[in-house]
Amino acid sequence: MHLRRLVGFSGVLSSLVLPVSLAAQVAGGVEFYGVLDNAAPITRTLGGLSLSVGTPYVGIRGSGGLGVSSVTADAFGASQGPTNLVWATNADLLFGPVNARLGEGIMPYGFAGLGLESSAHPATFTDAIRTWSYGGGLQLALGRLLSINGEVRSRHLAAPATVADSQFVRGLEYRVGIGFHFGGGRSRSSVFSRRTADVPPSAPRPTRTSRTTWPVSTTSASGAARRVVPTAEQYIGVPYVYGGTSPRSGFDCSGFVQYVYGIQGVDLPRTSRQMAGVGNAVSTRSLAVGDLMLFSQGGRISHVAIYAGNGRFIHSSSSGKGVRYDDLGTTRGKWFANHLVAARRVSGDGHILVNTFAGGSPIAFDQLDPPDSAPPPSR
Repeated sequence: MHLRRLVGFSGVLSSLVLPVSLAAQVAGGVEFYGVLDNAAPITRTLGGLSLSVGTPYVGIRGSGGLGVSSVTADAFGASQGPTNLVWATNADLLFGPVNARLGEGIMPYGFAGLGLESSAHPATFTDAIRTWSYGGGLQLALGRLLSINGEVRSRHLAAPATVADSQFVRGLEYRVGIGFHFGGGRSRSSVFSRRTADVPPSAPRPTRTSRTTWPVSTTSASGAARRVVPTAEQYIGVPYVYGGTSPRSGFDCSGFVQYVYGIQGVDLPRTSRQMAGVGNAVSTRSLAVGDLMLFSQGGRISHVAIYAGNGRFIHSSSSGKGVRYDDLGTTRGKWFANHLVAARRVSGDGHILVNTFAGGSPIAFDQLDPPDSAPPPSR
C-alpha cells in the first residue's frame, strides 16, 4: 500500500513537470550515492542508485538504497545488539540546474519530497516508515557528462506515529555521489564565462564553407561587418584574460575581435598590430558600424575594438574587467579617443589600401596585446 502511494506521488510530480518540459529539451542523469545518517545512538549507512529527469531547472528524482543500521551504547562506539539490514526510497521534486548538459563549476540546487524507509531495527524487512523531507546540495561538474554531488536532507515523519516509527532516525542525512548525465540541448549558464561552451547556442557557429580571409574584396565581408556587433553583444560580461581567445577561457582585446568576426566567417590575424595591416584603411573620423578601431600605447598599436555607432564601441578591456561597451564621449572614453590612431574596414569595393603600419607586407606575430591603461569605469 505504501509503495503504491509513493508511485502515485511520483506520477503527480511527473504531471506537474511535463507541461514545462514540453518547452525545453528533457535531460537527466544517473547517480550512484552513499548516505550517512548519524543520530546517536543510531547510525545508518546506505548505498544506492537514483535517476533524475526533467527540464534544466525543474525535474523529478527517484532513488533507492540498501544499507545497515547499528546502535552504539556509549560515546566510545561500543556496539549493542546486531547490525540490521535497512533500506530507504525517495521521490523528490528538484529545483536548480541539475538536468541540463554540464558546463564547469559548482551549481547549487534544492529539493523536497516523500519517502519510505525501514525502521532502524525492523521486525520484518517490509516494515516501512512514511516520511517527508527537504534539503539542498551542490553539484561539481567535471566536464559535460560527469559530476560529483553532495547534499544534506532533513527528514520528518509524514504520518501518525506507529510502533515502527519509534525507531525513526531523526537528524540530518548526508549524501555524496557521482553522477552521469545525458540529454539536454543547452548549456547551464546564460552568462558566457568559464563554464560555457566555446560557442553559445544563440550564436551561429563558424562554417568552413563561407570563410573569408582578409584582405577581402567581396560583398559577403561587408555583410559580416554589419552582423558582427549583434554577435559581439552576446559576450558582454565575459572576463578579460590576457591571451584569451574564447568565452570558456575569457578574451583579450584581439582574441575577442578575432572570435566574433570568425563566427561571421571572416578570418582575422591574432593581434591588434597584425589587424592594422589588413582590410581597408579608413579615417577615424568616418567610422562605420563593424569597423576595427586601433589604439596605441607607448608608440605601438596594442588594443583593438569594434565600432558600434554613435560614438560607442565594444571590446574586451582589462581596465573594464571584460567585454563591455564604452563611449568616446565619456571621461573613460576620452582616453580611448586620445589613443585612437587607425581604423580598418571589411569592405566590398575591391580597393585594398596598404596600411602604413604594415610596411607594405603582412605583419608577423611578435607578442600578444598588453592590458590597456584606461581609467576604470565610473560606478
